[in-house]
Amino acid sequence: MLEETTCCKTARFKLISGGFIQASAMSEANLTRLDEVPIPTRWDEIRCFTTIRNEALRLPYFLDYHRALGVERFFFIDNASADGSSQYLLSQDDVHVFHTSGSYALSHCGVDWLNELLATYGVGHWTLTIDADELLVYPMSERVGLHRLTGFLDQVQAEGLVTFMLDMYSRAPIRETNYERGSPFLSVCSYFDTNTYHHKDANGIPVRGGPRHRLFWQGRDRSKPSPVLKKIPLVKWRAGLAYEASTHVIPNVRLLPTLTGALLHFKFFADLYSNAEKETERKEHWDSAAQYAAYWHVLNENLGLSAFFEESVQYENSMQLVELGLLRVSPEYAQFVGGAP
Repeated sequence: MLEETTCCKTARFKLISGGFIQASAMSEANLTRLDEVPIPTRWDEIRCFTTIRNEALRLPYFLDYHRALGVERFFFIDNASADGSSQYLLSQDDVHVFHTSGSYALSHCGVDWLNELLATYGVGHWTLTIDADELLVYPMSERVGLHRLTGFLDQVQAEGLVTFMLDMYSRAPIRETNYERGSPFLSVCSYFDTNTYHHKDANGIPVRGGPRHRLFWQGRDRSKPSPVLKKIPLVKWRAGLAYEASTHVIPNVRLLPTLTGALLHFKFFADLYSNAEKETERKEHWDSAAQYAAYWHVLNENLGLSAFFEESVQYENSMQLVELGLLRVSPEYAQFVGGAP
């Protein structure tokens, strides 16, 4: 049975003379394309869309992983990185780079920028809209590529894949979780929570909870709740679609609740300390970076903080998540890809 999401519309931009100008007074962004890589008109490409700021550490493996999964073209919005992110991306022949020094907060945390690129370059394609610290997994994704998955979704007339953010961490203190650029994220952070999700939706998809709630919200007097985990990153894009509040909500998209995925989320590298401090000061993230302030408040008081605890489980593969009840797989999907549910 298909579900359809609904929400209100977001602000939009127009493409003028190689850059973007805002159609309303909500943002001062000016997106400028930096690359000269040709963009083909073929309609069978799976395309990835990402907003970044100082993500040079994660970019090489992020690209390698999603290329292997089946993404054929990447569109990045670089919000004034100072760590060489754009320079690295411009050296890749399947990447397109758009620069802005505009306010991330006034762009609704990058949503307006992403919606315009999706409207310009995503229509007719299966699109993957994720962050540079996320890796997409879904049932049997180790052997079933994105083209096979989207072929099934097309067959059942679904337009998107529902996922949740599965925060990954190491056994070591966060401050000592040093990641080497280009290596698999899971080689450093391979553990996750299985039973700390205090809020799930009607289909059992985790909405709030996990290690970030456990470490930074649980037992603390916070004015705002812990982060929303549910996302819809994989969408067959068509004219008129638009994300709202990151990829947590999108209007009028038919979803298949019997098949779900996860975004393995790698925020718990050692750079969380410096990132939390900087973003707390910048106040450009949602609600004046209230989430980052919560991170920094705890991290600053506990230099030895670790996410690992007695109930942590080491990640093996996507079907492990199915067995644990964190992912759903339908018999129809299993039959389509030639595997047992």
